[in-house]
Amino acid sequence: MLHLEPFDETDAFQLIREIPDDRFLLQWAGPKYRFPLDMAQIMDTLAKTCGKDPSHKVFKAVLKGHSETIGHIQLMDIDYGHKNCVLGRVLIFSGYRGRGFGSQMIECAVRYAFDGLGMSEITLGVFDFNQSAIATYRKVGFKVFQVNRGARPFRDEIWNVLKMRITRNAWMSRYSLV
Repeated sequence: MLHLEPFDETDAFQLIREIPDDRFLLQWAGPKYRFPLDMAQIMDTLAKTCGKDPSHKVFKAVLKGHSETIGHIQLMDIDYGHKNCVLGRVLIFSGYRGRGFGSQMIECAVRYAFDGLGMSEITLGVFDFNQSAIATYRKVGFKVFQVNRGARPFRDEIWNVLKMRITRNAWMSRYSLV
C-alpha cells in the first residue's frame, strides 16, 4: 500500500535520474519540459503549487511504513470554479514497475482531487501506444472521450493522444460510495 506526500525540491534529483532521454520525457510529461529535465524546470512547476488555490499539486508516492519514494504524480490546471483538473506526469520509478503501484498511485490522486479538492471531473492525455498506461487508467475508471490524431510530432514519428476522463459520480458509483 502506498500514500501520497507533497513533492518538494529535495525529491527532484531522484525524479531527474528516472528520465533517461528526450523520448521518455515527452511521453511522461508532454511538451512543457525539455530534455534534459533539470532543477530549474522542476522549480517552475513547484512555484505553481504555492498560494491560495494553486494550479498544481505535485506528489511523490511513498510505500506505507517506508520513506522510500517509488513514484511521482501531478494534478495540473486545477480549476476550482469549474471543478476540474488534469492528471499527469504519472511515473512509477523503474525499480517498482509491474507491481500494481501505478493504479494505487492514480487512485490516491483521484481520491485527493475528488475528496480533498472537491473536483467534479479529472481528465488526462496519454499517447495511444502506451498500452500499459491506458490499461491502468481504465482499471481506475477513466474512459476515452476523444482521440487527437497527429497531436505530437517526435523526430520522424507522429503520436496520437487519447483524452480520458473520470467524473466524481462515476468514481463514487464505482467504489460504492453513493
